[in-house]
Amino acid sequence: MKKIALTTVAAAVLVSMTPALAKEDCAGGYKTFMNGIAVYIPKVTGGDLASAVQKGLDAYNSCQAGDTFSPKGVWDQIEKDMAAKAKG
Repeated sequence: MKKIALTTVAAAVLVSMTPALAKEDCAGGYKTFMNGIAVYIPKVTGGDLASAVQKGLDAYNSCQAGDTFSPKGVWDQIEKDMAAKAKG
């Protein structure tokens, strides 16, 4: 019984550590982000575009530096903001 409990605890520890060990694909994610906002380029101001690209690049740089957050959430929010600005 103790062996099963120990195995379960060890498996839980490994599962919780896996995301920390996995390296984020920063370049691939940034490229996907840029492709996603490309449709909004003609619909937003130059300032809005520059701001979005700068924020996206900041998230990319943080990813490259090994920061613990995932930049995908940042990129998704920027894309939502661009869509809202493009509408009106």
